[in-house]
Amino acid sequence: MNIFLKIIIAISTLLLSSALSASETASETEAIKLDAVTTSGIKDADWKPYASMLKGMDAYEKFKYHAPTAPLKFIIRPENGRALIPGLALRIEDEGNSIAVPIAEDGTFVLPRDQELADKKAEMVLNKPKGYQWTARIFSSNLPANSWRLGDMRLQCEVMIAINKDGLPFYQRAALLAINPCHSSVVNFTRDLPPKANEIIAIYSGKREKVELYETDGKLSFRIPFDEERFPDDTLFEVQYPDQTAIK
Repeated sequence: MNIFLKIIIAISTLLLSSALSASETASETEAIKLDAVTTSGIKDADWKPYASMLKGMDAYEKFKYHAPTAPLKFIIRPENGRALIPGLALRIEDEGNSIAVPIAEDGTFVLPRDQELADKKAEMVLNKPKGYQWTARIFSSNLPANSWRLGDMRLQCEVMIAINKDGLPFYQRAALLAINPCHSSVVNFTRDLPPKANEIIAIYSGKREKVELYETDGKLSFRIPFDEERFPDDTLFEVQYPDQTAIK
């Protein structure tokens, strides 16, 4: 493999590592209790400038055809586990303005669109130090329990690439322009299975087929077939557990 492809794969994996490794499914509704407090002005380096977040929102509108019924939300969670997040608050701030961004009990939030703030180089500011991660959260309405929809993941990929690429050096951004990681066969994105799950079934075009799994450090994952045209956006990846029948 030449160095050019290695650069693209490394960049793409980095940009989406938090977006597509989480094992949450649309049916999971575990609440995260939050207490409203004011921010203390701590800037976390893991948060992107507000202008970059707006580019993700633009990508959502451009590629929404992948998931027409899926709203764009973001979600924040502790880096380790799914414990409660007490007193978490998020704001968009520039030198003279500050806008509160409400966080729902499930950890999700919706960003407002304000081009003036973006032009003033506003930042996303969390009132807690390190220890939290965020990603886009895109789920179509009325999904079956314990399933992921391919079009949702394709749209999430486009959003996260748009948000993250501005922070890359010029040569890395140029490499990304040469290939779309969300549609390329040379880039492999994987998604972890939830704990205790042991199989994934792809459901598409009236078919049900078992998906190949990979095990790393005791965790099972599968490759998301972004590049395979035989899988339409409505393809569902159904999570299976040992007490279920694998293929019905």
